[in-house]
Amino acid sequence: MGIILGTLFFVAVGSLGALSAPLWAKSQLELVRVLCFTAAFCCWLSWVLIYMAQLNPLLVPTRNIKKE
Repeated sequence: MGIILGTLFFVAVGSLGALSAPLWAKSQLELVRVLCFTAAFCCWLSWVLIYMAQLNPLLVPTRNIKKE
């Protein structure tokens, strides 16, 4: 469920950035929209890779107990 909610969050952020582009970028509107979607996709990709890496770690943590 976490991946779906996270994905929806990044879709919303990318869409919000693309829809608000005319407010702060009059010229090169298409470029700003592409940049907003690209930034949201790159952030989502890094987030989902880190999230999935924590679901199934390759190394199992071991506890070392040393007596003094």
